Amino acid sequence: MNDGGAFEPGPEEARVLESIRSAAPPRADAAFRNQLKQEFVSGAISERHAVLSLPEPKRAHRVRWIAAMAAAASITVVAMALNQAPRWVVMPSAGSGTLLVNGIPHSIEDAAALSRHLRPGARVLLQSSQDLDLVSSGLLAMQLTPGTEAVLPAPPGRWFGRAGRASVAHGHLRLTTGRRFDGSRLSITTPDAVVQITGTTLAVIAEATGTCVCVLEGTAHVRPHRGAMTSVTPGTRCEVARGERESHSGEIRVAERPKLLDLKDRLKSVMD
Repeated sequence: MNDGGAFEPGPEEARVLESIRSAAPPRADAAFRNQLKQEFVSGAISERHAVLSLPEPKRAHRVRWIAAMAAAASITVVAMALNQAPRWVVMPSAGSGTLLVNGIPHSIEDAAALSRHLRPGARVLLQSSQDLDLVSSGLLAMQLTPGTEAVLPAPPGRWFGRAGRASVAHGHLRLTTGRRFDGSRLSITTPDAVVQITGTTLAVIAEATGTCVCVLEGTAHVRPHRGAMTSVTPGTRCEVARGERESHSGEIRVAERPKLLDLKDRLKSVMD
């Protein structure tokens, strides 16, 4: 390069320039030339895109979604299984006779076989010579007297489904709750009233003249079908006459106290 700014190549640069000038121009491939000519004539060459197409997105998000749904379903199944309360079990009885379960008679002498037929919501009628005890371990125990017709409740679940419903059409139903019943509720309907239980030992007696609720321990709440709620405290009873709106209170029936004490003490080992 000189002072005037004009470029003057040196010996080495001049040699490189001369090599470039004397090199033969590259020859185009004949097949490529024909293809280019055809596309130019047809106009297809103008439709070529300069942007490369992106590969299809991976479907990893769909796989993750399916995996999450499967995990949630598994957790739900496990939670429902763990929430289930112990099923109703018939305690051995020295009596003879049958228990009608939804109208089908079953011998009370085979407690294990009879237990397999008991389901929440089943209507039972005891036709035997002695009382019959039903137990959901740690939760609830019920005693049916001969001639009692009732609908079995679902024992409360461990975390959810902690409210149950039962009914007594006629007869005596004695009941005691266990340590795992805390926080649960049971509603028992008779022809005359609704009995609300949150933890207690009591008897619900449905007679032709009305309903009597005798409480040994805890507190129950009794509401006539067309009346107001009444609290029934330990050692007392509440009576609702057939067709009446008012309830009447008094001391627990003399005959019920020892029977309720026996039920509670005898089943203590499976309820605590």
